[in-house]
Amino acid sequence: MGLTELWGTVLEHRGVLTEAGESDVRRDKQRVRRTWSRVRDTVPDPVLTSPGRCGIRADIERQVRDGEPPPALAAQQILDTDDQRPRVDC
Repeated sequence: MGLTELWGTVLEHRGVLTEAGESDVRRDKQRVRRTWSRVRDTVPDPVLTSPGRCGIRADIERQVRDGEPPPALAAQQILDTDDQRPRVDC
């Protein structure tokens, strides 16, 4: 298989993913991972599992998957949540 055939296969696969909506799903998941990566680079895990941060986690992840806010702003919203209560599992 030459480069031209390989590239054609790549484009065909991309088209299949796009038509099935998989590209959007993958992009949404990537945005959520990027958000949490930015947060984890900034603070230790015990801070991330405070009740206040756990309480906003689902909402922020949903918003990021929907495209707004961008990961950097979502990460900042998580970091700005001031909560000194004991750690919980979220």
